[in-house]
Amino acid sequence: MINSGIAFEGKIEYTLFDKDGNVKDDGVIKNQVQDLLMQRVIDAIDGGTMTALQGMAVGTGTGQAVTDSALASKASDEDITGGQTQPTATSLQNVGTFTSITGTVTEAGLFDDAACTDDMYCYDDSLNVVMTSSDSLQITWTISCTSA
Repeated sequence: MINSGIAFEGKIEYTLFDKDGNVKDDGVIKNQVQDLLMQRVIDAIDGGTMTALQGMAVGTGTGQAVTDSALASKASDEDITGGQTQPTATSLQNVGTFTSITGTVTEAGLFDDAACTDDMYCYDDSLNVVMTSSDSLQITWTISCTSA
């Protein structure tokens, strides 16, 4: 029997560090895969090109649907092209570190541009990470593809 489909799953592992490097908060959550990621994969299979993930952003908003292409309220973004690895043949891992944020980070997104202004591939709005200006938030975001 042939598998009838593929599924994408995203997972966010986050760690909040204080100014001395002590862990203040950490956790693991699943994210929402945006329609745009699936559209780009199909386009690439059909002979087109797919832009690589280049940026990760965090924000203070919530409520983006699978059709949305940007965060509700971006607080900071990071170029992740230097922190990208492929730990298995069917997964991609991206690492971003955010500093100088004061407030509660509630959302995060993965983008195909370093400015994180459009073309969001993955999204999550279940974060509840309270940061001070001297904290740093490290996010390791893994996207996996499996047979459905």
